[in-house]
Amino acid sequence: MRLACFVSSFLLAAAALAVEPLPGVLAVAGYSGADRSERLIAGARKEGELMIYSSLTPDDQLRLASDFKARYGVTLRFWRGSQTNILQRVLTETRGGRFEFDALETNSPQIEAMAREKLLQKMNSPFVDQVLLPQTLPPHGEWTPDRLNLLVYAYNTDALKRADLPKTWPQLLEPKWKRRLGMESTNVEWFAALVESMGEKQGLELFRRLGDNRRRRAHGHTHSTGRVIAGEIPVMLGVFSHDVDRMKAKGAPVDCSCCRRQSCCFCVAVSRRATHPHAAALFYDYMSPKARSLHRGLSRAGQQELRHARAKASGAAPADRRRQRAGSDRRLRQVARPLQEADRRPLHSLTAQRSE
Repeated sequence: MRLACFVSSFLLAAAALAVEPLPGVLAVAGYSGADRSERLIAGARKEGELMIYSSLTPDDQLRLASDFKARYGVTLRFWRGSQTNILQRVLTETRGGRFEFDALETNSPQIEAMAREKLLQKMNSPFVDQVLLPQTLPPHGEWTPDRLNLLVYAYNTDALKRADLPKTWPQLLEPKWKRRLGMESTNVEWFAALVESMGEKQGLELFRRLGDNRRRRAHGHTHSTGRVIAGEIPVMLGVFSHDVDRMKAKGAPVDCSCCRRQSCCFCVAVSRRATHPHAAALFYDYMSPKARSLHRGLSRAGQQELRHARAKASGAAPADRRRQRAGSDRRLRQVARPLQEADRRPLHSLTAQRSE
């Protein structure tokens, strides 16, 4: 299928890297007693810290670390990178026999890649059944969604007026947008969802023609928004709405719009080789939407989209919900199919694309 082949250029994995879980991880993962939380908190306090590879913004990481420390006395240590860089780092370290991370928090296709490499541990968490959208849960249960981010296109308000913006996707092909458009290069699921919604033939043709129109690439959602603010790229497709809102509130010349509502799912997962298993399991529970509804003070990024998704799901008839879930599973398979191909590319091909 041509869509799967195109997606494979964005999302690749190395040869199978399956590892055996540590006994401590298995013990924590399988426990479901009434005193689960108490046992996890006690064990986490003894471990003292937790190493997380995450795509959260620095501000969100600071808030998260402060809240987690205040609640449980556990220090969160972060290595921050884009979803592509996190995937690359995990696979590189695993090939070298290093298991540095305890938990992950990043985009679902990249976490699914690691799950298919047998690097993640299924956690018997009581909070998983309360996720915001059941159709986002993977069948193997080795990660769970924790947030949705709304994807929009950002534009520089010094260079463009809202009235001049394109109202439909085909309008992006007009000559006046030549070399004035940018695209975030890691938006695999955004691309797949758009192409599917347009029809594969029409969608692929649109993006091919956008390429011919000399659109420009950028790597990293926050960095992409920064390039719009700097005036380097007047219009950038597929950035996070909360990045635009945050910078707009600080007086930056940026705003956003959208031709079609799109969102991407971010997830949390635990390593099979976590050296701080109690803290990792506690963090897994803590990041679930149900658990987060019990505490305050964290970032509101993506909350509007979360409420929209919940309302849409709760209002659907059972047959509609089954169709929604089937559609979500189909999109996930389309994105992840290249990961299962026998002829996998070498690890160096995971290197992130640089901005033009």
